[in-house]
Amino acid sequence: MDWNLNDLPIFITVADTRGMSKAARRLGIQKSSVSRAMSRLEDSLNMKLMERNSRHLKLTSDGEKLYQQVQPLVQSLLHVKQQMPSQSLKGSLNLATTLAFSREILSPNLTTFTERYPEIRLSIRSMSNKASLLEDSFDLVIQLGDLAPSGFYAKTLAVVTPLWFCAPYYLRAHPELKQATPDTIIPHVNFYHDQENNQSELYMNGLDGIKQKVVFPHANQLDDVLMVRDMVASGHGVSLLPDIYCRQMCREGKLIQIAPEINVFPKVAISAVYASKMTQSPRLKVMIQFMEEISQEYIR
Repeated sequence: MDWNLNDLPIFITVADTRGMSKAARRLGIQKSSVSRAMSRLEDSLNMKLMERNSRHLKLTSDGEKLYQQVQPLVQSLLHVKQQMPSQSLKGSLNLATTLAFSREILSPNLTTFTERYPEIRLSIRSMSNKASLLEDSFDLVIQLGDLAPSGFYAKTLAVVTPLWFCAPYYLRAHPELKQATPDTIIPHVNFYHDQENNQSELYMNGLDGIKQKVVFPHANQLDDVLMVRDMVASGHGVSLLPDIYCRQMCREGKLIQIAPEINVFPKVAISAVYASKMTQSPRLKVMIQFMEEISQEYIR
Protein backbone atom coordinates (compact mmCIF):
# COMPACT_ATOMS: atom_id res chain seq x y z
CA MET A 1 0.00 0.00 0.00
CA ASP A 2 1.59 3.25 -1.20
CA TRP A 3 0.10 5.96 1.02
CA ASN A 4 0.58 9.66 0.51
CA LEU A 5 0.58 10.70 4.16
CA ASN A 6 0.04 14.36 3.26
CA ASP A 7 -3.45 13.37 2.13
CA LEU A 8 -4.57 12.22 5.60
CA PRO A 9 -4.90 15.71 7.19
CA ILE A 10 -6.86 16.78 4.11
CA PHE A 11 -9.15 13.78 4.53
CA ILE A 12 -9.71 14.65 8.19
CA THR A 13 -10.57 18.25 7.29
CA VAL A 14 -13.01 17.14 4.58
CA ALA A 15 -14.66 14.77 7.05
CA ASP A 16 -14.88 17.49 9.71
CA THR A 17 -16.32 20.12 7.38
CA ARG A 18 -18.41 17.72 5.26
CA GLY A 19 -17.40 19.51 2.08
CA MET A 20 -14.57 19.89 -0.41
CA SER A 21 -14.96 23.66 -0.71
CA LYS A 22 -15.11 24.20 3.05
CA ALA A 23 -12.04 22.00 3.55
CA ALA A 24 -10.15 23.92 0.87
CA ARG A 25 -10.97 27.26 2.55
CA ARG A 26 -9.91 25.97 5.97
CA LEU A 27 -6.63 24.58 4.62
CA GLY A 28 -5.91 27.55 2.36
CA ILE A 29 -5.53 25.43 -0.78
CA GLN A 30 -7.41 24.99 -4.04
CA LYS A 31 -10.55 22.84 -4.12
CA SER A 32 -8.99 20.88 -6.99
CA SER A 33 -6.05 19.98 -4.73
CA VAL A 34 -8.48 18.65 -2.11
CA SER A 35 -10.31 16.60 -4.74
CA ARG A 36 -7.06 15.13 -6.08
CA ALA A 37 -5.92 14.23 -2.56
CA MET A 38 -9.17 12.38 -1.88
CA SER A 39 -8.94 10.51 -5.17
CA ARG A 40 -5.33 9.51 -4.45
CA LEU A 41 -6.27 8.27 -0.98
CA GLU A 42 -9.20 6.22 -2.24
CA ASP A 43 -7.08 4.75 -5.02
CA SER A 44 -4.23 3.85 -2.66
CA LEU A 45 -6.63 2.16 -0.21
CA ASN A 46 -8.75 0.65 -2.97
CA MET A 47 -11.92 1.66 -1.19
CA LYS A 48 -14.65 4.29 -1.36
CA LEU A 49 -14.32 6.73 1.52
CA MET A 50 -17.03 9.25 0.67
CA GLU A 51 -20.37 9.52 -1.04
CA ARG A 52 -20.81 12.93 -2.60
CA ASN A 53 -22.94 14.87 -5.02
CA SER A 54 -23.27 18.55 -5.86
CA ARG A 55 -24.89 19.35 -2.48
CA HIS A 56 -23.95 16.72 0.08
CA LEU A 57 -20.94 14.73 1.25
CA LYS A 58 -20.90 11.93 3.79
CA LEU A 59 -18.42 9.26 4.82
CA THR A 60 -18.96 5.67 3.86
CA SER A 61 -18.62 3.00 6.55
CA ASP A 62 -15.00 2.51 5.44
CA GLY A 63 -14.49 6.27 5.57
CA GLU A 64 -15.90 6.46 9.10
CA LYS A 65 -13.62 3.64 10.23
CA LEU A 66 -10.55 5.31 8.72
CA TYR A 67 -11.55 8.65 10.28
CA GLN A 68 -11.83 7.12 13.75
CA GLN A 69 -8.44 5.47 13.37
CA VAL A 70 -6.38 8.34 11.94
CA GLN A 71 -8.04 11.47 13.41
CA PRO A 72 -6.39 11.10 16.84
CA LEU A 73 -3.03 10.43 15.19
CA VAL A 74 -3.25 13.51 12.96
CA GLN A 75 -4.28 15.70 15.88
CA SER A 76 -1.36 14.38 17.94
CA LEU A 77 1.08 15.13 15.11
CA LEU A 78 -0.27 18.65 14.68
CA HIS A 79 0.06 19.21 18.43
CA VAL A 80 3.69 18.05 18.33
CA LYS A 81 4.32 20.35 15.38
CA GLN A 82 2.94 23.34 17.28
CA GLN A 83 5.11 22.57 20.31
CA MET A 84 8.40 22.13 18.45
CA PRO A 85 10.80 25.10 18.57
CA SER A 86 11.95 24.35 15.04
CA GLN A 87 8.57 25.52 13.78
CA SER A 88 9.41 29.16 14.51
CA LEU A 89 11.24 31.68 12.32
CA LYS A 90 14.48 30.42 13.81
CA GLY A 91 16.54 27.49 12.59
CA SER A 92 17.81 25.97 9.37
CA LEU A 93 16.33 25.81 5.88
CA ASN A 94 17.80 23.64 3.12
CA LEU A 95 17.23 24.75 -0.46
CA ALA A 96 18.20 23.66 -3.95
CA THR A 97 17.91 25.96 -6.96
CA THR A 98 18.82 25.95 -10.61
CA LEU A 99 22.10 27.68 -11.47
CA ALA A 100 20.42 30.52 -13.36
CA PHE A 101 17.75 31.19 -10.74
CA SER A 102 20.43 31.26 -8.06
CA ARG A 103 22.64 33.77 -9.87
CA GLU A 104 20.07 35.99 -11.57
CA ILE A 105 17.10 36.11 -9.20
CA LEU A 106 18.03 34.79 -5.76
CA SER A 107 21.55 36.15 -5.35
CA PRO A 108 20.69 39.87 -5.87
CA ASN A 109 17.92 39.57 -3.25
CA LEU A 110 19.46 37.22 -0.71
CA THR A 111 20.61 39.99 1.62
CA THR A 112 17.02 41.23 1.84
CA PHE A 113 15.89 37.81 3.08
CA THR A 114 18.69 37.44 5.64
CA GLU A 115 18.01 40.94 6.98
CA ARG A 116 14.28 40.26 7.15
CA TYR A 117 14.74 36.89 8.89
CA PRO A 118 18.11 37.06 10.68
CA GLU A 119 17.59 33.88 12.71
CA ILE A 120 16.98 31.61 9.72
CA ARG A 121 20.15 29.83 8.65
CA LEU A 122 20.17 28.97 4.96
CA SER A 123 21.91 26.10 3.22
CA ILE A 124 21.62 26.59 -0.55
CA ARG A 125 22.86 24.33 -3.34
CA SER A 126 22.83 25.44 -6.99
CA MET A 127 22.33 22.40 -9.19
CA SER A 128 22.02 21.54 -12.86
CA ASN A 129 20.69 18.04 -12.10
CA LYS A 130 17.29 17.26 -10.65
CA ALA A 131 17.25 17.49 -6.86
CA SER A 132 15.42 15.03 -4.61
CA LEU A 133 13.53 16.54 -1.68
CA LEU A 134 13.51 13.31 0.28
CA GLU A 135 16.89 11.77 -0.51
CA ASP A 136 18.80 15.06 -0.24
CA SER A 137 16.71 16.37 2.70
CA PHE A 138 15.75 19.62 0.97
CA ASP A 139 12.91 21.71 2.37
CA LEU A 140 12.39 23.51 -0.95
CA VAL A 141 13.55 22.91 -4.51
CA ILE A 142 13.45 25.46 -7.32
CA GLN A 143 13.15 23.48 -10.54
CA LEU A 144 12.30 23.81 -14.21
CA GLY A 145 8.85 22.43 -14.88
CA ASP A 146 5.76 22.17 -12.70
CA LEU A 147 5.68 18.41 -12.13
CA ALA A 148 6.00 17.61 -8.42
CA PRO A 149 6.83 14.14 -7.08
CA SER A 150 4.11 12.24 -5.25
CA GLY A 151 3.32 13.81 -1.91
CA PHE A 152 4.65 17.26 -2.86
CA TYR A 153 3.29 20.43 -4.41
CA ALA A 154 4.63 22.73 -7.14
CA LYS A 155 3.97 26.48 -7.11
CA THR A 156 4.77 28.30 -10.35
CA LEU A 157 7.07 31.28 -9.76
CA ALA A 158 7.57 32.36 -13.38
CA VAL A 159 6.95 31.12 -16.91
CA VAL A 160 9.92 31.25 -19.26
CA THR A 161 9.54 31.87 -22.99
CA PRO A 162 12.42 30.52 -25.13
CA LEU A 163 13.46 33.16 -27.69
CA TRP A 164 16.27 33.50 -30.23
CA PHE A 165 19.07 35.93 -29.42
CA CYS A 166 22.43 37.06 -30.78
CA ALA A 167 24.78 40.01 -30.30
CA PRO A 168 23.85 43.13 -32.33
CA TYR A 169 27.17 43.12 -34.20
CA TYR A 170 26.70 39.43 -35.05
CA LEU A 171 23.38 40.33 -36.66
CA ARG A 172 25.07 43.13 -38.64
CA ALA A 173 27.64 40.62 -39.89
CA HIS A 174 24.88 38.15 -40.84
CA PRO A 175 21.98 40.23 -42.18
CA GLU A 176 20.29 37.07 -43.51
CA LEU A 177 19.23 36.39 -39.90
CA LYS A 178 16.80 39.30 -40.14
CA GLN A 179 14.60 36.97 -42.23
CA ALA A 180 15.65 33.72 -40.56
CA THR A 181 13.91 30.40 -41.00
CA PRO A 182 14.40 27.24 -38.92
CA ASP A 183 16.75 25.88 -41.59
CA THR A 184 18.88 29.03 -41.76
CA ILE A 185 19.05 29.79 -38.04
CA ILE A 186 20.22 26.36 -36.78
CA PRO A 187 23.70 26.53 -38.42
CA HIS A 188 24.38 29.73 -36.45
CA VAL A 189 23.87 27.97 -33.09
CA ASN A 190 27.31 27.25 -31.62
CA PHE A 191 26.26 26.78 -27.98
CA TYR A 192 22.97 25.63 -26.48
CA HIS A 193 21.59 24.94 -23.02
CA ASP A 194 20.58 21.49 -21.85
CA GLN A 195 20.51 20.02 -18.35
CA GLU A 196 18.82 17.20 -16.50
CA ASN A 197 16.04 19.33 -15.03
CA ASN A 198 15.37 21.24 -18.25
CA GLN A 199 12.39 20.77 -20.57
CA SER A 200 13.09 17.44 -22.27
CA GLU A 201 11.91 18.45 -25.74
CA LEU A 202 11.20 21.74 -27.48
CA TYR A 203 9.47 22.31 -30.79
CA MET A 204 9.21 25.20 -33.23
CA ASN A 205 6.90 26.37 -35.98
CA GLY A 206 8.42 28.03 -39.00
CA LEU A 207 6.83 30.38 -41.46
CA ASP A 208 5.07 27.45 -43.11
CA GLY A 209 3.54 26.44 -39.75
CA ILE A 210 5.09 22.96 -39.79
CA LYS A 211 6.00 21.69 -36.31
CA GLN A 212 9.51 20.32 -35.90
CA LYS A 213 11.68 19.32 -32.98
CA VAL A 214 14.40 21.77 -31.94
CA VAL A 215 17.81 20.08 -32.27
CA PHE A 216 21.32 21.47 -32.54
CA PRO A 217 23.40 18.66 -34.08
CA HIS A 218 26.63 20.62 -34.45
CA ALA A 219 26.55 22.85 -31.36
CA ASN A 220 28.26 22.62 -27.98
CA GLN A 221 26.03 21.62 -25.07
CA LEU A 222 26.33 23.53 -21.76
CA ASP A 223 24.34 22.87 -18.59
CA ASP A 224 24.63 26.53 -17.51
CA VAL A 225 22.18 28.68 -19.46
CA LEU A 226 23.91 31.89 -18.34
CA MET A 227 27.18 30.65 -19.83
CA VAL A 228 25.35 30.13 -23.12
CA ARG A 229 23.91 33.63 -22.83
CA ASP A 230 27.35 35.12 -22.20
CA MET A 231 28.85 33.26 -25.16
CA VAL A 232 26.12 34.62 -27.43
CA ALA A 233 26.60 38.15 -26.06
CA SER A 234 30.31 37.78 -26.89
CA GLY A 235 29.45 37.23 -30.54
CA HIS A 236 29.50 33.44 -30.69
CA GLY A 237 26.49 32.90 -32.88
CA VAL A 238 22.80 32.52 -32.08
CA SER A 239 21.06 30.53 -29.38
CA LEU A 240 17.70 29.81 -27.82
CA LEU A 241 17.56 31.48 -24.41
CA PRO A 242 14.98 32.18 -21.67
CA ASP A 243 13.51 35.65 -22.07
CA ILE A 244 13.76 36.56 -18.37
CA TYR A 245 17.52 36.04 -18.29
CA CYS A 246 18.14 38.20 -21.37
CA ARG A 247 16.05 41.32 -20.68
CA GLN A 248 18.78 43.28 -18.92
CA MET A 249 21.37 42.53 -21.58
CA CYS A 250 18.87 43.59 -24.26
CA ARG A 251 18.36 46.89 -22.43
CA GLU A 252 22.14 47.32 -22.29
CA GLY A 253 22.47 46.64 -26.03
CA LYS A 254 24.50 43.46 -25.55
CA LEU A 255 21.83 41.13 -26.94
CA ILE A 256 19.09 41.46 -29.51
CA GLN A 257 16.12 39.21 -30.15
CA ILE A 258 15.82 37.84 -33.67
CA ALA A 259 13.40 35.60 -35.56
CA PRO A 260 10.27 36.36 -33.49
CA GLU A 261 8.22 34.53 -36.10
CA ILE A 262 9.93 31.22 -35.23
CA ASN A 263 7.84 30.25 -32.23
CA VAL A 264 9.34 27.77 -29.78
CA PHE A 265 7.13 25.78 -27.41
CA PRO A 266 6.21 24.72 -24.81
CA LYS A 267 7.01 27.51 -22.42
CA VAL A 268 8.88 26.34 -19.34
CA ALA A 269 7.75 26.97 -15.77
CA ILE A 270 10.10 27.77 -12.90
CA SER A 271 8.51 26.18 -9.86
CA ALA A 272 8.99 25.92 -6.11
CA VAL A 273 8.43 22.32 -4.99
CA TYR A 274 7.69 21.61 -1.34
CA ALA A 275 5.68 19.38 0.98
CA SER A 276 2.04 19.87 1.91
CA LYS A 277 0.90 23.06 3.64
CA MET A 278 -0.19 20.88 6.54
CA THR A 279 3.45 19.99 7.31
CA GLN A 280 4.95 23.32 6.33
CA SER A 281 7.11 25.18 8.84
CA PRO A 282 6.85 28.97 9.23
CA ARG A 283 10.43 29.20 7.92
CA LEU A 284 9.50 27.41 4.72
CA LYS A 285 6.31 29.44 4.37
CA VAL A 286 8.15 32.78 4.46
CA MET A 287 10.77 31.49 2.02
CA ILE A 288 8.09 30.44 -0.48
CA GLN A 289 6.44 33.84 -0.14
CA PHE A 290 9.83 35.51 -0.65
CA MET A 291 10.53 33.43 -3.78
CA GLU A 292 7.17 34.50 -5.21
CA GLU A 293 7.89 38.13 -4.36
CA ILE A 294 11.31 38.34 -6.00
CA SER A 295 10.24 36.31 -9.03
CA GLN A 296 7.32 38.63 -9.75
CA GLU A 297 9.52 41.69 -9.31
CA TYR A 298 12.09 40.24 -11.68
CA ILE A 299 9.72 39.45 -14.54
CA ARG A 300 7.86 42.78 -14.54
